[in-house]
Amino acid sequence: MKKIILPLILFSAISCGSGDEDRESGNKASVIGKWSVEKSEIYRSLNQQIQTFYPTDCQKTGTQEFTSTHLISISYAEINHTCEKTDAFTRKYTFNKGDGKFWFEGEENDPYLITQLSQTGMVIEDRMQDFDGDGTNDVLRRFYKRIN
Repeated sequence: MKKIILPLILFSAISCGSGDEDRESGNKASVIGKWSVEKSEIYRSLNQQIQTFYPTDCQKTGTQEFTSTHLISISYAEINHTCEKTDAFTRKYTFNKGDGKFWFEGEENDPYLITQLSQTGMVIEDRMQDFDGDGTNDVLRRFYKRIN
């Protein structure tokens, strides 16, 4: 299931400040809200290279909306020269602001890590896949901006 959701989050529709600064300054940064992906990066352990992906204009219309208990994800892609909704799902999640981890219900052993969170931006890391096939999980970072 996770292998299906990851690409959807990766290419669906984060300029960020330091998460530590936000927490220390009393900033009311919250994951709750609607977010749009700005770019994604894969840090490949095989060659220590970073590969960057930018969403198309159509993919940018997708959103990730965090409510207090659920993530509502809507994805768009260009099909036959038309921007169409390709997927939508809602999943219950838990977010631990103390350590920045969040996970979907039933997947507590596979958390994502929110490494930066401000009122306008968020970075989510996933270290659960080996993209380059070297036997070591790589780091996938998604950079989001708040759109509401």
